[in-house]
Amino acid sequence: MMVPLILFIYFYSQSYFYQHSPILQQQLIDYLFVALAGLSLITLTIVQLNFAKRTRVIAAEIGLGIKLEKLGSLIKTRMIWLAAVALLMPVGLILSGDQVFSIFFVLALAWYFLHWPTPKRVSELLKLKGDEKQMVLSRGEAFR
Repeated sequence: MMVPLILFIYFYSQSYFYQHSPILQQQLIDYLFVALAGLSLITLTIVQLNFAKRTRVIAAEIGLGIKLEKLGSLIKTRMIWLAAVALLMPVGLILSGDQVFSIFFVLALAWYFLHWPTPKRVSELLKLKGDEKQMVLSRGEAFR
């Protein structure tokens, strides 16, 4: 997530301090706006639905270690897709010079951090109960 953030800060500062004309014409900027917004929403929706479906399958399995391992790789994949969506926003800012992509970037960043995997969220996703839930919430410290 640091790469999109660093790129965005760099290109935002460039667009703020140096007045330059956008790379694209206004009509293409409008299409770019719709295309990036649509692509982002479609991607986020597909990732979210796929994640929910696969999480239900993982939650039905037996064994905490297996569940955590599979959920870990699934969460990693989801976070990569969320970072890729966030990376589209600096591209839109570069090509258009439109500050709307700054707002979109902040929204994508907020979406990314809202889905950050906390122990409580992991236990809810896996529908853990009892000792397994306590183990995840305490990160294994409760049983040492």
